[in-house]
Amino acid sequence: MSREIKMGHCGKSGARRLCIWAGAAALLTPLAMPAAGQVAPRPVPSPAARPAASGMTALVAEVVRTNPEIDAQRNQVRGLEARLSSARAAALPDVTANGQVQRRKIDVKNGGQGDSEFTSGQGTVEGRLQLFDGRRTANSIKLAEQELASGLAGYHGKVSDVLLDLLVAAADVHRDEAIRGYTDLQSDAIAAQLRAIGRRFEVGEATQTDQALARARLATAQTAIIAANEALGISRSAFVRVAGRAPGAVPDLPDLAPLPANLAAAQALAVANNPRVRAARRSAIAAKYGVAAAKGALLPHMDAVAGYEYLTGGVANLFTGKLPNDRSAAYGGVEVNVPLFRPRTYADIRRYDGLHAQRLSEFSAAQRNAADQATAAWTQWQSALATIEAARVAVAATEQAAEGVRREWNIGNRTLVEVLDAQNELLSARVALERAIHNEYVGRASVLAAVGELKPAAIRQSAYHAALQPRPTI
Repeated sequence: MSREIKMGHCGKSGARRLCIWAGAAALLTPLAMPAAGQVAPRPVPSPAARPAASGMTALVAEVVRTNPEIDAQRNQVRGLEARLSSARAAALPDVTANGQVQRRKIDVKNGGQGDSEFTSGQGTVEGRLQLFDGRRTANSIKLAEQELASGLAGYHGKVSDVLLDLLVAAADVHRDEAIRGYTDLQSDAIAAQLRAIGRRFEVGEATQTDQALARARLATAQTAIIAANEALGISRSAFVRVAGRAPGAVPDLPDLAPLPANLAAAQALAVANNPRVRAARRSAIAAKYGVAAAKGALLPHMDAVAGYEYLTGGVANLFTGKLPNDRSAAYGGVEVNVPLFRPRTYADIRRYDGLHAQRLSEFSAAQRNAADQATAAWTQWQSALATIEAARVAVAATEQAAEGVRREWNIGNRTLVEVLDAQNELLSARVALERAIHNEYVGRASVLAAVGELKPAAIRQSAYHAALQPRPTI
């Protein structure tokens, strides 16, 4: 990264001093203009020049298909679908078949007639159709439908959570890579300063204090590199956890769907459309149908019954003996059951009443949480947008100031401490800008998650750039 200076033809002391000044200026150029391969502040592309982010859209599709948390929620939905099928099947006719074969020996006591030994058989086919069950079946079907809708909302919420984790992890990696690049840039610049100060010390233009100060700042810069590598390693590990594969080159951040027009619209949409609000609403409705189904157990139950019965080899009756002929019977009618005393049913009704009240409270809490989540995400997004504008101004001004301090140091009007402080301020400004860009993107994604719109379809093909995003309104 550093630049090599040849000092073999500097001549006498005056010319040699001018040569060293020129060499120091060349070495300190990275303060304002990063060398090739180093990290520079991000340029602002035009909309037409924005690159594609198809790598992230493909990764999103893979994560939705393979992420274990999403897959667990998907399997839960399958179980709820099976429960709905079971509830609907209760309204269909029920057909059963029964049969038995017995070897019987009849012994009439006290010398009476009728002793016999024979094999008897009996077969029955019966059909039963539910006519009225206190609407328990109808309410059970509605309960299962609402539970399925709640499960689907939970599935969409889990997809939104995982996509938000994926986007945040990718944004963390890009932020930490940029910060590590800036710390590398600062370390290289301080190392170049240290070499220049060593040459100046040889001709009496610098002191041991200057050398010690430069070495201390270089050690501090190397410590910052270690911290930046640690943060980058943690970010990459989080990305692997969500993506399910080694990151390699993390795809560019994609553009996202447009946000609501203002905070009030975001809050209203979150209260109505947040997946957890929708899940809580459906769960409360399901509990209401559960109460109705429990109350139905106290009403009469009426079934239409029809069947056919065949007997052979005698009758299965110990006292009548063997009948001489096989026989069959067809029957049909209506069966009515009237509950008279069912204390367990009353307990079930109280339990479902309590569950319904609990689900209503959870629904109200989910609405409040969704509104609060939308407000926090919107505030973060607005704050990050404003910070980006201020940070860009700060980076431009700090670059200009650092260059000016460097030039003034070259002619003896600034101290080394002022040069190093200007360089630290430039690093801080660049890091602040990267963090603001990161926070703006995370804020946008969080707003979409809060309002229930962070779906695979909300992730666009074009790459994201903060400077091209619309400004929010109050």
